[in-house]
Amino acid sequence: MKTVLARFAAEFEDVARPLLQPMAGAADVLAGVSPERPVRAALPQLRDLHHRFCVLTDKVAEQQAYVLIFGPLKSGKSTLMNAISAAYVSEVTTLPAYPCMVFVRHAPERSYEITRYDGSKEVLADVEAMRTLMETAHVELATAIREVEAKGQSFDPALHRPESIRRVDVRVPAPDLAESSAVLVDTPGLYTRMKFGYDRMTRDFRDAAACAIFVVKTDNLFLEQVFDEFGELLELFSRIFLLVNIDSAKRDLQPDGQLVTSLEGSDPDRIIAAFENLAMGAPLKAAREEGRLSIYPVDLLRAASGRLSAAAGREDADQPALFPPGDGADAGAPNDKCAAFLGDLTDYLNSTDYLVAFLRDSLRQAGRLLEELNQLCSMRTVASLGEQVDELKASKELCAAVRAALERLSAFAWKSSFEQLEDDLRSIVTGRLANRREETTQAVSAAIDAWYESDGSFLGLHDDHIGPVLSELRNDLTLTAHGVLDTVAGNETAGAQLPAAIRADMGTVRLELASMGKAAVSAVDEVAAEGRASLAVTTAAVPVRKGLADWLLLRRRSTVRRRLFGPLEAPDREVPAAVKAKRIREAGREELRSSCIDELNRFFDEELQRLADRMLDVYAATLRRSIDEALRSLANENDTRATRVEIELNELREVLATMEILQSVAASRQAPLQTLLSRYGGEAGATEAIERAVLEDEEAEVVEAQEAAEGAEAQTAD
Repeated sequence: MKTVLARFAAEFEDVARPLLQPMAGAADVLAGVSPERPVRAALPQLRDLHHRFCVLTDKVAEQQAYVLIFGPLKSGKSTLMNAISAAYVSEVTTLPAYPCMVFVRHAPERSYEITRYDGSKEVLADVEAMRTLMETAHVELATAIREVEAKGQSFDPALHRPESIRRVDVRVPAPDLAESSAVLVDTPGLYTRMKFGYDRMTRDFRDAAACAIFVVKTDNLFLEQVFDEFGELLELFSRIFLLVNIDSAKRDLQPDGQLVTSLEGSDPDRIIAAFENLAMGAPLKAAREEGRLSIYPVDLLRAASGRLSAAAGREDADQPALFPPGDGADAGAPNDKCAAFLGDLTDYLNSTDYLVAFLRDSLRQAGRLLEELNQLCSMRTVASLGEQVDELKASKELCAAVRAALERLSAFAWKSSFEQLEDDLRSIVTGRLANRREETTQAVSAAIDAWYESDGSFLGLHDDHIGPVLSELRNDLTLTAHGVLDTVAGNETAGAQLPAAIRADMGTVRLELASMGKAAVSAVDEVAAEGRASLAVTTAAVPVRKGLADWLLLRRRSTVRRRLFGPLEAPDREVPAAVKAKRIREAGREELRSSCIDELNRFFDEELQRLADRMLDVYAATLRRSIDEALRSLANENDTRATRVEIELNELREVLATMEILQSVAASRQAPLQTLLSRYGGEAGATEAIERAVLEDEEAEVVEAQEAAEGAEAQTAD
């Protein structure tokens, strides 16, 4: 059987071992990916699969027999481990244990290895350091669980706290374990608040362990809830050992006040019989009748003490070995129930049934893990990695196109693009105010008539009659020009004349000028009218008729005007209407009217030109600043986006490459695994292989004996 096991281990190694490095590499790459990436969600499951593949591969490679120990908290599981290994594995305390798996195996020197859900490991040689670490980790885990549950979620250590401890490997000098290649696995106590440990354990060791040992104290033997999980164990394991942990030192009180040995110490078999007859459920009964379930009442504390004493070389130690030679334990030895249990466990681990189960279950678990790995690679977030990479490549190209467009927009001569807008503004305002110009002309003409009929001064003509009309005209010009600019500023180019290429670049970078144009118009409101609204018409434009005295005194016409109106620069002398009629007459009034109207037209055109120039200067400058700011902001956003895209693209490219390698390796393992399944997967095939190996071993022994005999004869003859 050792031959077939060694051959199977080598063949299984060739199938499973190549998967471990690609899985670890993919997990490392995923761990470096930003948590916001959807593909990061596959990390906990990938780590979990890698861990389970490692456990299975190591189990087969080292031909290890995993013996799982179950039971409620403080039922004696740790004590049993001390007893089986004949080595001090852990302290038995009243504190609840950390919810993780504890693997115990032989090693020349004692050491502890911590494995966390994130795959990291830590080796400790000192038990005190180990105890301190576990106590701290327990407090941190409890805090994390409360925080997650406060949010209404179910705690999952792989997801919510990957640094939580998943398993502890305890290596101790234990020759009995070394000889058998057995690995004891202490499971989290049932009915603990940290139930996730048990749930994950049943998945880790489905089809992976040789057998299970369920430990329960006699005080809890008849409690139904203790066996709530037992049905699942019966489905998982082909052989289960039920150890009833008795207290042989327990005493009962008699009516006369005496203390006598309790039933546990005097006749534990009666307790077992009562359990079988009164409390054992149908599934347990069926397993018992099929020989899959064996029950042993054992004082584990005394058994552990005896075996540790024997291992220490004490002369008073009289305890059975874990794997005694021969066909089983001596029923007459002290603590014969413990000997019977150890003997039965030894026989099973050395049996063909166990070896068949080992081969079959190892392959089934490998097939199941490989199927889970394929399912993980088929997850949407994983399967779509190629699409995501293509999308990111397109985003990278778009960022480059945006960067080039921004550079062209920054270099564009925006100021010249508004030259046409100035001409358009004057033209539109002139057209809209054509009637207003005519109305103003009539108002100025009427003002001249009114002044002519009054006793007012020439200065009063400007200040009291023409000035208000001009101020009103200026206001109308400003309001109309502002309204036209506001309308034009709201279009997609904000009034600028832009080449098609620049408009295309604006679309590429999503530069919207309309809102900026509207905002720039508000700055134009600050453009105020300059100076007093007046016509550049002086008294020199008024033909004045000389009187007789003026002719006699040879007065010049300018002197006559000054005497009539006052100084040229301040003609504020009142002129009676009769004097105006005599000195200016109708021809003078018409000439004054013509001069004022000509000047009015000049005022209109110059004022409109000034307004257009001022408005467009302010508008264009404000808009250009807004455009520059927008381009800088867009450039910063684009650079940030480009950097983010580049990082994500590099991340996903690396993830895609590692996942493609993993998928390729996984696909390449399917055929070899199917070959092993066809050879060893079925019970008949495994049995046939074992029988063939035994026959080969026997034939090899015969050949070896014949060769030895022939060699001896030849030596004698010489």
